[in-house]
Amino acid sequence: MEGALALHDVTVTVRPDGAEVRPRPDSASDAIGTLNGGDPWGALALLFGDHTWLNIPWPQRDSPAGGWIVGENTDFSRSAAYNQVAAAWYESEAALGFRRALARDLLKVGGADPAQLAQVDALQGDSLRRVEERLTRQAVPPGYVEFWQMQDRLGLPDPFDVLPVQTAPPAGIDALEFSGFGPTLFAFENWQVFYDSTRGMASGVDFIVPEGSPLIAVADGVIVDFMFLTNPAEKSLALRPYLPDRYRKADGSRVLSNVIVGYGNLTGDPTAQIVRVGDEVRAGQIIGTSGWPVYTRDDGGVEIQANNAYLHLEVHLVTDGQQNPGSGLPFNPLLFWTPRLVALQARLAMHSGRPPYPSGGEPFGRLGFFTIGCFRYTPPTVVWEYEPSREAVWPDGVYDLTGMIALLNTFAPYPLDGSSAF
Repeated sequence: MEGALALHDVTVTVRPDGAEVRPRPDSASDAIGTLNGGDPWGALALLFGDHTWLNIPWPQRDSPAGGWIVGENTDFSRSAAYNQVAAAWYESEAALGFRRALARDLLKVGGADPAQLAQVDALQGDSLRRVEERLTRQAVPPGYVEFWQMQDRLGLPDPFDVLPVQTAPPAGIDALEFSGFGPTLFAFENWQVFYDSTRGMASGVDFIVPEGSPLIAVADGVIVDFMFLTNPAEKSLALRPYLPDRYRKADGSRVLSNVIVGYGNLTGDPTAQIVRVGDEVRAGQIIGTSGWPVYTRDDGGVEIQANNAYLHLEVHLVTDGQQNPGSGLPFNPLLFWTPRLVALQARLAMHSGRPPYPSGGEPFGRLGFFTIGCFRYTPPTVVWEYEPSREAVWPDGVYDLTGMIALLNTFAPYPLDGSSAF
């Protein structure tokens, strides 16, 4: 079938509720068979649409071209087999539509005429990427640029150019919500419940996706043991990216960067963790699946928040500067992505129907995604209790982009020869 992606040596296992077989990748078509939960089936091809449709051998006379099942009814997006289509996610019709809409909005801001806007509808692949890169480079604040001018000094990897999670199927991107870092609207309204130990601020970014959504390595690197969540009962993964390829050692091996990316809330399906500590991964590779957060009761029991699925992602530097912030200090994750991926995530935040940050007379006035660059967990002054005017300074230990750059300049230069220890 046109648009289908061939799969190689893929066997999927049907999930417990079973799956219906259809003659076409179309939910409106009549089922021609049923698969039982736990059954293994070979998958020959995939088509992204309203579902992730998988083509399977179906020898019955009424479907000589095989049958189609909904991939979300199997373990496909929860398995290493998903690596065969992870890159194609960005070129699916749903993801392309989302990206083109963002490009059109940015062009409108620049005063583009209707003919220029119409041209965007034909863009895909490298041509769309070039337009995204050109438009979004103009939108990032100076502090972002200054941060990346310190790449060698800080031991940063190259900017991340893939999302840490993908909707399965891609059509789910139209409903995906994103919550930002720091003094967000959600934190403002709920800090006493969820953020009392983090000064009332979100310590990372959240992608509101269903349990079982594919988690993606944002860079080449190594899976490491790194605790970044306050509840030890939480399941998580941590990726330490490599330095840029130009810093390979004489023997050809890669050197680890000074950055760790933490993927939180992995409690869920048994396949939630596909990789293990010590595994080397590449950018774009599936490393697990998203899950739920957990809650530890006063009696020590652990409850799964099965009505609250989302990916929580944090980014940390893991060597100390002269002011000794420690690896526990969270940085604004958006600082580590390319401008086009920053813009894409900012657009996702619009899906909630509410502003991601307080506005219109609430504390701090209108806040944006780069309001602060990092913050300490001490002193324990809660930001929302401070309630300054729009002109007031942040509490001690909270750094806007200018303050963050000043803090990072106190760091000793990161050894780019691989001699650092963590």
